[in-house]
Amino acid sequence: MQKILDITLEGIIQASGLIKPEFLNTPLHRNLSFDATPSLNLTLKDETASPICCFKGRGTDYFANTFAAKSPVVVCASAGNFGQGLAMAMHRRGGKAIIFAATNASPLKITRMKELGGEVILDGHDFDEANDAARTYAKEKGLPFVEDAAFAEIAEGAGTLAKEMTDAGAEFDAIYIPVGGGALINGVGTWLKHARPDVKVIGVCAEGAPSLAVSWQERKVVETETVNTFADGIAIRTPAMPTIQHMMKVVDDFVLVSDAQILDAMRMTHHATGIRPEPSGAAGVAAIIKDAEIRDFKRPASLICGSNVPEDKMTDWFGTVQ
Repeated sequence: MQKILDITLEGIIQASGLIKPEFLNTPLHRNLSFDATPSLNLTLKDETASPICCFKGRGTDYFANTFAAKSPVVVCASAGNFGQGLAMAMHRRGGKAIIFAATNASPLKITRMKELGGEVILDGHDFDEANDAARTYAKEKGLPFVEDAAFAEIAEGAGTLAKEMTDAGAEFDAIYIPVGGGALINGVGTWLKHARPDVKVIGVCAEGAPSLAVSWQERKVVETETVNTFADGIAIRTPAMPTIQHMMKVVDDFVLVSDAQILDAMRMTHHATGIRPEPSGAAGVAAIIKDAEIRDFKRPASLICGSNVPEDKMTDWFGTVQ
């Protein structure tokens, strides 16, 4: 029997009171525009201002707040940011996260997962193969397998960023959310369908990793054979059905963006804010720019969900680095 994700408003409210303060109340940039879209009135939640430079610390900290006492050692798979969050949250509570990552995972993210107390095992050619290896390892060792999108607490923790936006009185009529495993959009969507039902919740996938978008459209799991995108945080081949089922309740539409569009959005975001987002961190902005002449949204919003950019990519992606 498939697990049902019970993501609740009460869980998001509780999470906002239990997550460690350094992950909360991140900056909110309002009234942004870019040279390419001068009339854009954009709101961006800056999740790079956390100890791990991404939003993942919210959900992992809330999850570990109760789960670490049940099991001091857990197993997960990660492209890097979720692993950082879980490693930090478990280590702070005297536990440990064993993290499987693909053999081509970002060296920067691998190093940071280790520095934060995680044990990293490289296995598989992409995230989904690493995820399968982690699941098998956890079963063999009798350890809990923590899948990013499979626990309501992780989505509820992510949903606290949407609560902060509405609590701050942010005005937006649509929000574009990069979608990897799906915890972020499920948490944000759950909150907004309650607090701001007028806001359209739009998922964003890379053209080279469309499995979540296609699965949402088809109302069933649709796996792709490969992924082809530099946005490692949203490079997913195999979605989970409970995630798709909850997305059906809270997501209004999906947009696909190319790597070239993401790269342009990274550079525009850097120019406007000084932040250097990683590819998945700017996918929402890329979708807003793509949609600017198609949809009639007056005040779109998104988030810069991560800025873990390797040093060797800085110049290629952003030009001369001061």
